[in-house]
Order: sequence, then C-alpha cells, then structure tokens
Amino acid sequence: MEYYNGAKEFAEKHIAPVARELSEKVEFPAGIYDELKKEGYLKLLIPKEMGGLGGDIYDHSEIIRAFSEKSATVGLTYMMHNVALNIVLNAGKEELKQKIVKEVVEEGKTLALAYSESGSGVSFYYPETTAEKKGDKWLLNGSKSMVTSAEYASYYMVIAKTGEGRADTDNFCVPIESEGLEFKMERWNGIGLRGNVSCPMYMDNMELDEMYRTGDNNSGMEQILTLVAPLFIQGLASVYSGLNVAISNEAIMHATDRTFPDGSKLSEVDTIKLHLSTIYNNAFAGVSATREAALAARRGDEDALAKILSARVIAIENVTESGKLGMQVGGGRAYSQFRDFAHYFADALAGQVMAPSLDILHQWIGSVLTGQMIP
Repeated sequence: MEYYNGAKEFAEKHIAPVARELSEKVEFPAGIYDELKKEGYLKLLIPKEMGGLGGDIYDHSEIIRAFSEKSATVGLTYMMHNVALNIVLNAGKEELKQKIVKEVVEEGKTLALAYSESGSGVSFYYPETTAEKKGDKWLLNGSKSMVTSAEYASYYMVIAKTGEGRADTDNFCVPIESEGLEFKMERWNGIGLRGNVSCPMYMDNMELDEMYRTGDNNSGMEQILTLVAPLFIQGLASVYSGLNVAISNEAIMHATDRTFPDGSKLSEVDTIKLHLSTIYNNAFAGVSATREAALAARRGDEDALAKILSARVIAIENVTESGKLGMQVGGGRAYSQFRDFAHYFADALAGQVMAPSLDILHQWIGSVLTGQMIP
C-alpha cells in the first residue's frame, strides 16, 4: 500500500489549517493526534495480526515526509512515536508488548524517545542516567535534556547505564505516571519546532518493574543501532526533505504573487529565478535521496545503511541552505513573518543540532563505506 498520497490529503485537511499556530505556540498538537488516532496512523508499524497496519520503514518515511510538508513539528513527533514503538515491538517482553499494542490500537496512546542528555551531547548512547537493580525492581536516576512530546506521550524510551562498562546500558519503557518522573516545561524555548515541547525530564529514584526493560541485559547500544537508528535517521531525512518542499512551494507562491508598481513580478527577477531553482533542486535531491534510502532498506540492500545516513545529510544540509534563500526571496515580508519563511528557517536550523550531528553522520558514512563499526 502506498501511504504518501493519503497522508498528504490528511495533512492538507488537518495539519495545514493550524500549521502556523503550531510554529508560534509552545503547545503539543494534541488535536492533530486525535485525528491520527482516528485514521489509524499511530498503529502503522504494528503487525496486522495484532490489529495494526503492518507498515515498514518506507511507509514510515513517506508518511512523515507528507506530514512535514505542512508541519515539521507533526512529522517529527510522529516519527518519534514510531521509533519508540518499534523498540517495544521488537525487543519488549511479551506482556509489555501486548499491553502497549492494545493501548495504541484501542486508545490511541503514543510513545516518545528520552535519550539526549546535557552531559553526553551527541553521544546519547553513552548515558549518565543510571538504572540500579533492587530486587525485582529498577531504580532510575538522572535527567534527559530534550524530550519530544513531553507530558503528552504515555510512554518514554529511556537509555540508562546499568553496569561498569561504558556501553553497559539498557533501554526502559517509562510510563508517564511513574512516581519520581518530572518534566520541566518552563525550560523549553526552542527557536524552531516549538510544538515538539522538547523539555527536560528528571528521574529521582523512579521505580520500574522488570517488565519495562526491553531486550537482553546490557543490550541498550544494540537496540539503538538496530531498532532506533534506521527509523530515526530515515525519519529525520523525511522531516527535512518534506520541509524543503514546503520552502520551495512557499518561495514559488510568493515570487509569482509579488507584483511591483510597474506590473512586473518578483518571479521575473533573474536573481530570484536562481534562488527558486536552487531551493527546488535542493528539495528534489532531498526527496529523491530519502525515497531511495527507504526503498533500499525495504529491499534489504547491502548499502541501505549508507544510503539512510547519506539521505539525512543531504536533507539537512539542503534545507538549511533553502531556508536561508527562502528568507532572501521573501525579503521584508519574510522578516515581518507575513509569510512562513521565518518559521521554516527556524525549523531548518533545528536540524543542525539533532543527534547524531552532521559531523558524526559524515564519520559514520566513512566507517560504513570502509567496513568499520559505528559508532
């Protein structure tokens, strides 16, 4: 099944009317998620035999791209849900899997990632947060710096240090009602993607049953590399290639609408033509690379990982340039926020700081191409 066109129609109907508001308010798009539940998008990756849609990484990528053409915030938060759910589906204990699948399918509950830390920076897979076994319980202590969908998602995937070695880590699926869990919403003030509400999260002797630990002992890093990274990095490529399409559409619309006193149009100015061409080419390259990477992953191609990493680099680098050029095309109207150029540019800049960062991605690509391990 091809999901892009249906997701594009959904975005036009439910996301586009409130997209500007999402860019201006520090507020999670809860209303849109009510519609995502009704349309079944939240259960995309759940197998059909469990009541889901049985989608894969290509479907995940195409839907995110369609949503992001109207709101990068919606695309990104939806991506986080899918990635977190993927961990539960593939590494969760049967009791946890059945519980969460039922809640997603029947109640529309969502999941999110809580990985980034101030101390570990882009190396979020080496956390300072700790998890200590006490009898049949785990006690988690620490903090996460930027948790997307904070206070809205019902579960948060947390990676914590569980041993002496640097890579001795485990993943935990943390229910929002856990005692000792606290969010600091007042500390969120991002310059872009403001509806993500990516505020800090604190865990103070937070107690969890063993059921909520996913995978084998000390398999946190393995889960990051096999279950998180492909969907997450592919998803980010989809978010920013979709955003680039939005910038291109906005620039073309503005250039053709803007009329000077002598009757000529902004689109007739040669410099503007050059900018429009560059923005469009950037968008086309990003979309093409993103789709090819997702198809390679679906096919199980040997070079799929390299293509996924490359797609994200292309999408991020291109959208940043396009955002800057969009501001130049928009001129004073962009600066005064009459159009959406400023919001798009801010969203594009946010991609520069999302782990793994661009320099790390380039290193990983070099490692993959030469048969070396990552990270």
